[in-house]
Amino acid sequence: MKLFTALIFTLLIVSNLSAQISDFSPVTQDDVALVVYDIAAGKNIVSLNGDKPFSFASNLKLLTTAAALENLGGGFRFFTFFSFDPADGTLYIKATGDPEMVVEQLWQLALELKLKGIKGIKKVVVDDFLYGNSIIHSAVSGDKGDNAYLAYISPFSLNYNAITIYVKAHEAGKPVEVTLSTPSSHFVIKNSATGIAGGDNRLVVGTSAGKNSKTEILVKGSLGVARSKPETIFKRVGHPTNYYVSTLLNLMGEKEELPVSREKIDQQLFSKKENINHTWKSSPLREILRKMNLYSSNFIADSLQFFMGAIIRGSSAQGVEILKEYAQNKLGETIDIVNGSGLGNGQNQLTAEFFIKLLKNVYSDYYSSIDFFASLPVLGEDGTLKKAQTGESTGFVRAKTGSLTGVASLSGIMKAKSGKLYFFSFSVNNFPAKKFQPMWDFRDKVINEIWEKY
Repeated sequence: MKLFTALIFTLLIVSNLSAQISDFSPVTQDDVALVVYDIAAGKNIVSLNGDKPFSFASNLKLLTTAAALENLGGGFRFFTFFSFDPADGTLYIKATGDPEMVVEQLWQLALELKLKGIKGIKKVVVDDFLYGNSIIHSAVSGDKGDNAYLAYISPFSLNYNAITIYVKAHEAGKPVEVTLSTPSSHFVIKNSATGIAGGDNRLVVGTSAGKNSKTEILVKGSLGVARSKPETIFKRVGHPTNYYVSTLLNLMGEKEELPVSREKIDQQLFSKKENINHTWKSSPLREILRKMNLYSSNFIADSLQFFMGAIIRGSSAQGVEILKEYAQNKLGETIDIVNGSGLGNGQNQLTAEFFIKLLKNVYSDYYSSIDFFASLPVLGEDGTLKKAQTGESTGFVRAKTGSLTGVASLSGIMKAKSGKLYFFSFSVNNFPAKKFQPMWDFRDKVINEIWEKY
């Protein structure tokens, strides 16, 4: 830990900011950005590489949060429309981009539809054209793969368009057990993995878009029977609309293998008196933003980006331009970003001063700032900061984390030990790849030093 202590001391004692970092440190002074802003005094009290572009990873969600509150408002809700024609058994569904639907909420929706008398469904017609003709969409990031954090964006979504896969080996030489988090016939499991003696994990698990609009799950390799807990794997879903529909039908007790077609549905259908109509309302946006920032959901961030582009500009591709314009119009900053989540190494280069400007601007609108700052994780208490190394500073920092390979960031607001309020923005880049815990420890030491000294 000496390497961290030396670097922190160099950073946080203002008179020593220009001191050289030890040769054996994992990063140099050029790899660290730190700005601390005294709110009462209206000035920076610490500034290191404040105007130098860095990767801040998911700190970019702070911009997405601010732009969403500005353009939509904290009380905004997403609506999903349902209309059932008893004459021919057709269920019509129109999606408007609700990014928070999870299976527990879908169960409640299924109950509401059943209580209204919807039963005997013979066909489903969906309108999922909000973001264009394609069934699935991906935010620009440069990252590839089928991991859950790369889930497809779509007007219909369930469980953030991801599936949790549990794999357990019970006996050597026998097939492993594969269990899914969501009850649905949407998934086709192809399992050739077997149990082996010992505790080795040699599993290979992947998902892909399969036939008949289903998602195929491939499980192969081997898993040790000595492992006490099931292996948990998070993967994206290949067909989000059919995942939603199939699971809804399952929870309603209806046949899942029904014809599902895509059509653009006139809104007037959902007020047709001969039909059984229902509207599902999401949680208010302020609560959705809280979920996004608490767990750093790339899916929610990019979904909001797509949604704002679609409804404000008529094109989901324009969502990122709305974020850029917020930065230009509100902060006087011209930025070059590719998404609203911060995902992608080498993408979305921003500065610590940018985040200080953003925090100052939001704070100046006292009422709106309540929703913004209440959405952030609290140091040592919840979300991505629940396990932070804190000590006395627990509960006195609200901030957004950011983690990518070689990147650890944190930007937000702090009530220091002195009782004074500060904005801060911190990022360390070029850390040895995949050394996440040392990066997070370093981040926590920096924040605790600021809290203690100022």
